[in-house]
Amino acid sequence: MASLYQLPADLPVPVDDGGAAHLPGMRLPDLALPSAAGRLVNLVEFGGRRAVLYFYPRTGRPGETAGPEWDGIPGARG
Repeated sequence: MASLYQLPADLPVPVDDGGAAHLPGMRLPDLALPSAAGRLVNLVEFGGRRAVLYFYPRTGRPGETAGPEWDGIPGARG
């Protein structure tokens, strides 16, 4: 059984395709998202300060593979 804590040896290295190159300097939308602290956080509250947003995409299941398409998503393993 594969370990949930070990990356596959053949995991492709993410390539920056420039798809997010337009984002620096853009305004965040007026959008409230639930936080891990149980409250809503509106993106406009950051007001130009740097912030890290992590969107939890999936929970692995012991003994199950995520599939090859999962490893093809840059950063999908968090």
